[in-house]
Amino acid sequence: MKKFFKSLKFKMALLYSGILLVFCVGFLLLMNVFLVNYMRQDIGAPRMVVFDNPAIINLNEEKMELLKSSRENDLENIRLISIYAILPFVVLSFGGGYLIADNSLKPLVRLNEEMKKKSTKNLRQKVEFNDTGDEISELIQNFNNMSEYLARSFDAQKEFVENASHELKTPLAIIQANVDSILADSDIPKKDLLNMLDDSKKSIIFMNKLTEDLLLLSLVDVEFEKKELNIKETLDGAVVDARKIVDGNDFKIKLNDGHDLFVNGNEVLLKRAFQNLIENAVKYSKGTELVIDVKKKDNDIYIVFKDDGVGVPKDVQGKIFDRFYRVDKSRSRKTGGSGLGLAITKEIIKKHNGTIRYVDGKGATFEVHLSQ
Repeated sequence: MKKFFKSLKFKMALLYSGILLVFCVGFLLLMNVFLVNYMRQDIGAPRMVVFDNPAIINLNEEKMELLKSSRENDLENIRLISIYAILPFVVLSFGGGYLIADNSLKPLVRLNEEMKKKSTKNLRQKVEFNDTGDEISELIQNFNNMSEYLARSFDAQKEFVENASHELKTPLAIIQANVDSILADSDIPKKDLLNMLDDSKKSIIFMNKLTEDLLLLSLVDVEFEKKELNIKETLDGAVVDARKIVDGNDFKIKLNDGHDLFVNGNEVLLKRAFQNLIENAVKYSKGTELVIDVKKKDNDIYIVFKDDGVGVPKDVQGKIFDRFYRVDKSRSRKTGGSGLGLAITKEIIKKHNGTIRYVDGKGATFEVHLSQ
């Protein structure tokens, strides 16, 4: 019973009846004033009669009093009938209002029942409804959209955890195997020992890089400080940092234009995004040169990274920005790549209200578009 009085249907019906009651009472008050004036005008002030009524004018005083008393009784009866008529009318209006509210809120009741059934396993199951174009239909549609978004988020999170676990499993297994071998054989040759330690070191470096990339991905989702940046200086810094990492690799990097072009952004993150693109060209393109062109068009900045390498096969171009995806599945053991570089770059560019896309053609070409 307590739940009934708290229900939205009860409150809507009560509000409806209350508003109707106020209008009825107001109407009766106005009608009462009108009836009082009408019933008394001939008797109390015969001079105000609009139409002469000889039957009333010629009455003596005693009969006038009787007529007046009769009209007063009629007026009182009308008042009582009106008051008694309001009560059942209000009750009926409450019942009708409750039925109307019940019928109108049925989609919400169904939505509530479906929400109770929702779990991570059935988020993609949509709530069926008839789209009438009203607010409730819009609410259910938005709920379905939210469920679909959550389903994609949970799937992405699950895939992310699985991929991260898989990436960490191999280097950890290498380190454990090397440590077990060293502990099991105290007379292991020095050369073999050094090789095991070198493999373990590479695995540790790989895990450190992977951990750093995972941390960076989580930080990109958080609000960060932005300021006006000179694109040329940011790209120069990325080139210098990339050369340190790939020192000894005979690879040319040319940076064209970019002078006096500014964008609002975070220097550390943008430099990391550009650095990832440069490192990819140096490590994986199998080419000898990377050309970076910077241009301004309609107040927007376009940065094109183009190398003269083998490019990306057409059938996998749509996957290169996915997390942990590698065109060359074996490259991580050789170069330490985790498959997160382009995914991080895309997220950073996106957080700067920009876009990045791969342009099919000779070599690999990435076009970054930043809005000023």
